[in-house]
Amino acid sequence: ALINGLLSQMSGTTNYRTDRDGVIRLGVGRASFGPDAILDNVRELMNEIQSIKPESFGRGKKGKSKKASKGAKYYLKAHLSSTQGTGSVLVDLRTIDPTSSFFMSDPLKV
Repeated sequence: ALINGLLSQMSGTTNYRTDRDGVIRLGVGRASFGPDAILDNVRELMNEIQSIKPESFGRGKKGKSKKASKGAKYYLKAHLSSTQGTGSVLVDLRTIDPTSSFFMSDPLKV
């Protein structure tokens, strides 16, 4: 098990969990990574989170109603910070939501 864990870490695989409020805290890069590598990691993370979204999300209790409610949001906020930084930057949700037409684009250029 230890060997498999080390091999998966070396290959770039990361396990993540949410707390009871659905908050995910996860490293997406190191200071030595370039901007493109960090963007690739964020892109992969968001695509993975979107792919495991439950089909019954937004349909009320236990998915009983057929249609998803219009007000149900899967992503509420996103912040980006360094590990020992003094603050964080609020990220525009349109740019990290894989279902958005602005996914991974610069919102100031749009």
